Amino acid sequence: MSSSSSSSLSSSKTRRRRGANAVLAKGGEGQIVVIGANGKTGKRCVKYAAENGWDVVAATRNGSFPSLTSDIKEEARGRVTTKQCSVTSSMAEITNAIDGAESVIFAASSSKDGGSPQEIDRDGCIKVARACLSSKSVKRYVVVTSGAVSKPYSPVYIFLNLFGGIMRAKIEGEDAVRALYYEREDDFYTIVRPGGLTEDPPRGVSACELNQGDDVSGRVSREDVAAVCVECLKRDDAKNATFELYYRDTGKPMAEVFASNANKETDGERQMGPRGRRGETWDELFAGLEADAPGIPQKGEGFSL
Repeated sequence: MSSSSSSSLSSSKTRRRRGANAVLAKGGEGQIVVIGANGKTGKRCVKYAAENGWDVVAATRNGSFPSLTSDIKEEARGRVTTKQCSVTSSMAEITNAIDGAESVIFAASSSKDGGSPQEIDRDGCIKVARACLSSKSVKRYVVVTSGAVSKPYSPVYIFLNLFGGIMRAKIEGEDAVRALYYEREDDFYTIVRPGGLTEDPPRGVSACELNQGDDVSGRVSREDVAAVCVECLKRDDAKNATFELYYRDTGKPMAEVFASNANKETDGERQMGPRGRRGETWDELFAGLEADAPGIPQKGEGFSL
């Protein structure tokens, strides 16, 4: 066999081992599609990913992405492409938007211009999950929802749910994702439940705390939410896991967090709960996360619009 034939055969075997999801960015990471890229959190996901070596598709309702030239460093702009994708549109449009990607981040949410909570936070989340599972390339799906989403009697849930039933829509979307990914050995989801979102500058990994059980929350910058959404894609600990995200000095029990966020309370001496996670690096922060009970819904019992 000639050296060229041997090289070709070796290359072919490598492609088969890596499978159809072998789309690698210039920075060495897989391609990410951000659904809802023009939203406040979505545009930060695109920025963080592109500036950290990923190829990114900014998927937006109208196909435009103004943040490309206004927010993203010039040297990273070449890693960003834009596609039109409305989660209220056809499955074909969603499928086209995620074609060839390895990961998808669902950062879309309802708005007066973009659709109701039922159309976006529930049905849209589910449609994108189905598209990911039907894809030959997508293996990781990250969904951004909200802390307190499984606690219908908590002040946070009751207040936010007044806006069109958004919390109920979010938890129904979450639970549908868990059911869809049941016994899918090669496909994984991660559900990120941020606390009260701020427009503040990022504080970084060492300021963050993760929790599981939806019994603690706090405040967190959208910048650090975006970082967590991207960084979790590289870590096995986050596979099929649901966790809350907030700054470690803002954490409060769910019954107290609504008032503490409103008053911008902090507590630098606060002790972490038994299911909390802190770290000085991303690996340390995600270490020890527990995967969800397979296919089991987390919707809490109680009042719901």
